[in-house]
Amino acid sequence: MKNPHPDDNALALDRTVLANERTFQAWIRTGLSALAAGLGIAKFLQDTMPQLMLLALATAMILLSILAFLQASWRYTHLHIRMVNLEVDATPTWMVKAISFSLVGCSLLALISVFLLASH
Repeated sequence: MKNPHPDDNALALDRTVLANERTFQAWIRTGLSALAAGLGIAKFLQDTMPQLMLLALATAMILLSILAFLQASWRYTHLHIRMVNLEVDATPTWMVKAISFSLVGCSLLALISVFLLASH
């Protein structure tokens, strides 16, 4: 039977894990927002800006999304490594890395498509 009154240390560890997961999610949201902004700039501002400026802004936002996705993975893993010997339930690092690197791949594909569309 589980202890109905966990000690303060277990609760603190649980709060740390949850905070780490919230931080990961925040970095992912930031990356997705930057990716959407980059694609939006490339799509909806075509007739209002010079092509070179448009391409530079879209590229900068998409690269920012890649950095955010990589930061999400690094930050989560960095704290998780320090807690690996503790008895806490957390999202496995392989899953965090898989999510982050999948999103990096999506951002790279988006960047390629922006360049291909700009060349036409």
